[in-house]
Amino acid sequence: MDKNYVKSVVEGLKSSSSSRVQEALLKIRSKITLNDAGIKLFRQCNGLDYLLPHLRKPNEKILDITLSILGNCCLEEESSLIVGKLNSFGPLVSILKTVCRDSIVGRACRVIGNLSQKTTNAEGLHNHGVTTTLVTLIENRDKNTSYPTLTMAVRAIRQLWMIVDKRDEMLSVNAVRCIAILLTTECESAGIIKSTNPHRETEGIRKSQEELITGILKCLGYFTTHATLQCAEQIQGDGRGYQCLVALTKTYESTALKCLMNLCYLSQCRPLLGTAGLVECLVSILHKISEVSWWPEGGARALAQLSGESVNRSRLRHCGGLPLLVTAARVHPSAMHALLQYVFDDTSFQILVNEGLISLLTDELTKYLATMNYEHSTENVNVMLSETTGLLNEKDNINNIKLDTPSQANNSPTSNPETKGSLFMRRKSQLLSKNEDELKVIIERDNMIVGFVDAVDSDASDDSQSEDEIPVQRRKCLKRARSRSPKMKSQLIKMASKDWSAGVYWEPKSPEWPSSSQQSGSRGALSPDRGDYGPLSPYSDGNQSGFSPEYRGFSNKRTKWDWSPESGVSTGEGSSASPYWTEYQWSPSSSGSPTSPFSVNEDSSDSEISGRYSPVCSETESDVIDLAVTKNAAAELDAAQVAQDLDELIMEDDESVDEEVPLEDICTITTDISTKSSPIACVLVLLFRVSHGACNYGGIREEPVPNHTLELLTGKECLNALLDYIERCKRPLGRAARILARVLSNALCLMSILKHRLALRLHNMSVSSKHPPIKCTQCKQIVRLSAKLLTQLTILAESSYGIGEISYQLLKGSAAMKQTLSLTLPYIVRTEKPLKKYFIDCNALTFLFANIAESKEDMKDCVTALVKLATNVQIKDPKSLENRFNDQIIVSYDPILDNLSVDNIVTFELDDSSMVKANKLFLCQNSEYFSAMLMGRFKESVESCVRLTDVTKPALEYLFTLLQCGLNNSKSDIQVFPMADNLETNLEVLLLSDRYLFDKLKELLSSAILQFQLTPENVDKIYVWSLSKGMGFLCVESVAYLLTGKMSESSRTRSFETILNLEYRDQWLDDIKGMIRRQLVK
Repeated sequence: MDKNYVKSVVEGLKSSSSSRVQEALLKIRSKITLNDAGIKLFRQCNGLDYLLPHLRKPNEKILDITLSILGNCCLEEESSLIVGKLNSFGPLVSILKTVCRDSIVGRACRVIGNLSQKTTNAEGLHNHGVTTTLVTLIENRDKNTSYPTLTMAVRAIRQLWMIVDKRDEMLSVNAVRCIAILLTTECESAGIIKSTNPHRETEGIRKSQEELITGILKCLGYFTTHATLQCAEQIQGDGRGYQCLVALTKTYESTALKCLMNLCYLSQCRPLLGTAGLVECLVSILHKISEVSWWPEGGARALAQLSGESVNRSRLRHCGGLPLLVTAARVHPSAMHALLQYVFDDTSFQILVNEGLISLLTDELTKYLATMNYEHSTENVNVMLSETTGLLNEKDNINNIKLDTPSQANNSPTSNPETKGSLFMRRKSQLLSKNEDELKVIIERDNMIVGFVDAVDSDASDDSQSEDEIPVQRRKCLKRARSRSPKMKSQLIKMASKDWSAGVYWEPKSPEWPSSSQQSGSRGALSPDRGDYGPLSPYSDGNQSGFSPEYRGFSNKRTKWDWSPESGVSTGEGSSASPYWTEYQWSPSSSGSPTSPFSVNEDSSDSEISGRYSPVCSETESDVIDLAVTKNAAAELDAAQVAQDLDELIMEDDESVDEEVPLEDICTITTDISTKSSPIACVLVLLFRVSHGACNYGGIREEPVPNHTLELLTGKECLNALLDYIERCKRPLGRAARILARVLSNALCLMSILKHRLALRLHNMSVSSKHPPIKCTQCKQIVRLSAKLLTQLTILAESSYGIGEISYQLLKGSAAMKQTLSLTLPYIVRTEKPLKKYFIDCNALTFLFANIAESKEDMKDCVTALVKLATNVQIKDPKSLENRFNDQIIVSYDPILDNLSVDNIVTFELDDSSMVKANKLFLCQNSEYFSAMLMGRFKESVESCVRLTDVTKPALEYLFTLLQCGLNNSKSDIQVFPMADNLETNLEVLLLSDRYLFDKLKELLSSAILQFQLTPENVDKIYVWSLSKGMGFLCVESVAYLLTGKMSESSRTRSFETILNLEYRDQWLDDIKGMIRRQLVK
């Protein structure tokens, strides 16, 4: 385009003639400012300088065209800035206030909207009061105000909202409320929502009206992106704002739903959103989409946020939203975190379980384990020692301060012995510890802060039971007696029977939530006293569970420390400005947005220190495991002792220094619950809740009733995943251990546990570990825990209920179940009557040996099962019964033939033509056999060389040596036994002593072989020799030693396999089976 032409046209703007000015303006609009190049050329010819004065002219026709041109020019960045510098803001505002012509007002709004895309221009417009003018324009609209004009006004307000510092000012003039009421009015006129005037006829929606509604929704989307409570209240408009947005989701699903989902991040709005029908609306939309990845952005998080209030949880339950939440939890951590909201509602939680909650939790745990490394090593011992030393030093410093200021200590509320802060010391020590464990789970629920912790602190902080009330027989076993504070009450956790909610703590949410930028060392805002809140209830809608923690006040004995966790909740201040020239992202997760304070992250602070807690006290359930009939007193005592031992073991994990904690130290500990809890923590809390729901038998039943939940909870994948986690985590005695303990305390779970061979896994964990237990504390705890869990299984398997169930399966069950039970039962059944019932009456012994004979099972497991069974039926280790000799010595043969005549020397010729000489008189004096041979009427008596068959030279020489040592003398009392250096020689001499009638010698040599040469390396050789050459000598002893002797499992298995690969396989199995059977039927 020719620049001279543009200049000539611009010259026309200087004319005093209205017609010429109008002609120039038409040329500029139709020929010059059609594109960016033309606008740039117009700007370079100083056209804007001559155009803007016409904004002050009264000629409406000229004003109309001028605004049209100016609106186009402001689309170009440089031109927009120049227009702002030329003091155009005042005339534009004046036009809106004074001009009535709709087209001019609409074009002025368009110019304001385009100018506001630049920050400097938007600030200038704010300073000239443009917001108030636009709000007045919308509020005072009449029939002459067109939809395009309103659309431009709404757009201008939307652009002005981008100036963060001016948002409060816009809210003060009710800009947001004005837009919301406009939307409600238009929806009412279009018939989208019901009219308040029943006689008013609704008009059909027109295209221009559709554009207006679209513009309003887009504007509301910007409002809700960084919404504050005041903004959200104004969006309600006349009280139907949320209802209107919900109704618009049918035709404007994307934008309307986005506004609603953004509002879900404000807890005060969520009940109103539920009342407006958002829950049902969102659920119906999500139900139409099969894949979670195709859901609207933020849909899963909105479901999670809506779960925070009881009214919405009830709606989600009734409209079928819970299955969606379970589905979303597989993809979105926020949905997984939201599942914790339902743990107090039995009805909802059972729906979650029925919809696959347990499978979800098992999958998540398995997925976590795929990348989880061992979190403990032998170095942990030194780390723990250093941390303990640090805590002890800190305690000493506190004690020193107390000694220096006795008067202050006496006046302080913490000096009261009854207000000892042992619980706070434990919480503080966990904060100071570098270990991240699975206790860190905090949620916001019904305007309360809820922390999920292990039940340890609940018991430790319970003042309801004094030390004198603890039974005498249990006091001696209590590990907690080692507390450094002599006034602390010893407590015992009934982990497997206590109500699960004993580990849940509640705190009212502070009305003035600290900002996330608050310094960690500063004191947080104090939470209001619970009395100010009235009788708040943490129960969810429809909750009739006995699991819900009781809401109760604090004991006057305990000092009331109050502090609120820090939060990342934004009040709208400090939010980053949007890049106006790029696509604006509607995401509440952007900087400064009101993100959910309880989303999931691994760096969350421990929930145990999030302020004042009220530990839940629940009545413990019965410790009797047998549900079918009542055990005898002794059996009940055993079961109680096992439960007590298991509780004490897990309780040791929470031991810490119980000392008074000064207020200054406590207040320096701040918690940021906006940080995310560990994903695995949510999984474990939910599994913990499932275990207490499925395994609860608080109701009176005549017999256990199996259910589907138990089958899932005791599935192979779930149980093994929990054990894998225990083996790898830093805190083996944490929540995962409690889940297993709970499951293993329920008789209903017994058959499923046996079916999946958990006993074999527990046994392996109890005898082997990743690191040496003496060097790794965690490995030591794992070994002890596994042994205790096995003992718990023993109680179940030996109960009347267990005997009935197992016997039925052995008699009527499938072949696979019989095979599994025959292999598993030896690991857990220990007493005589159940063993006889299972292995003799129900033929489990036959099934077990069939497994071995047919190689159906791993040989190591089978061998270990035989060993356990043999031990339980009192088969003794033969080495333990033979301690006749103090030591052994290796000897060689010395015939001592000096000074003997030829007639007194006898020579024995052996099969290999070797010769052995001996003292003839000595042999005859010490052996009736040789006396008859050499002095009787046999031909050998006259021969100087006597032939002996089936004898080797070393054996014969060793036999004569033993005779020379006087071992065949009935009065012999030898302490150091003379042994041959070769096992085969000793065994052959044992056979010769029987052959030549050396009874005393045979007895002593047999004892010596058992004591010194019955070893893991030799036992299979001795057994094979016994069957092949030894005429059964030492057969029983070698079998017994292979079953119960002290040797490694690998050595024992190797010996078993060696014998089974020989021709004596059947005899070997018969010998073992016969020995065990004899003991069982005795």
